[in-house]
Parts: sequence; structure tokens; C-alpha cells
Amino acid sequence: MTSPPLTKREYAYFHISGPGTHEQVTEIMRTKPSEAWNVGDINPQNGKPYKFMSWRLSSGLNDKQPLEMHVQNLFLYLSLKAEALRLLWVEYDLTLQCVGYFPASGHGVHFNREQVRQAAQLGLAFALDFYYVDDYDHHI
Repeated sequence: MTSPPLTKREYAYFHISGPGTHEQVTEIMRTKPSEAWNVGDINPQNGKPYKFMSWRLSSGLNDKQPLEMHVQNLFLYLSLKAEALRLLWVEYDLTLQCVGYFPASGHGVHFNREQVRQAAQLGLAFALDFYYVDDYDHHI
């Protein structure tokens, strides 16, 4: 099978994990998650139960858009939810999850001072998952 042409893919989502159920988080956030599960729910990819609660909110953009745009969209939305985030950040992990698939030639990311300030004010951590894909045997 021939591999598709190599293109970079980038996306970001907001992730909450911690005690309780994703329904409790939804009630506090007053927003339906893009994806959510509870401890013990079955992972459809491997048939095993999840070991943690997860509540995720997508940026709303496709993975062909630059990572910076995903982050900007999430900050715009989350700034409207600052009060709810303050209720959650003591017991929950609030993470801005950034993901990228890039050619092996490399890629970097830069968060400017304003983005770091916004993340701190909202109680967010950053998680960066970057995958470098071989030009000849990529799996995107």
C-alpha cells in the first residue's frame, strides 16, 4: 500500500481529568464535551476499561490549521469559562493538550508571554505531544 503524501497535522484540545464523573464536570462547565468517559467505561479501541475520568473539548478547527489557531480558539472560549475553571482547578488537572505530526526535519513551538499568562490565569498546564514521521514510512 502506498503512503499518502506527508503533510503536517496539528491540533489542540482542552482536557480535564480527576475525581468524580465527566457528567459532574459538564454540569460545572455548562458545556457538552467533544469526548468524555468515566473510570470503568470501556475503551472502544482496545476493549479495556479506562482508569481515569476524561473530559475533552476540541478547538473546533481541523488538523490542517496551525497549532497557534487551535490554541487561540481554546483561549477565547476558556476565558469565558474562567469562573467554572476556578471551581475545578483545585481538584482537577486542567490541560491545554497540543498535538502535532511533523516531518522528521523537525518542528518547534513557541508560546508567547501573553499565552503563558492566559494559561496561568486559567489554571492550565501545557502538554505537548509531537510526533516526527519518516518521509518514507509515515503513518499519518
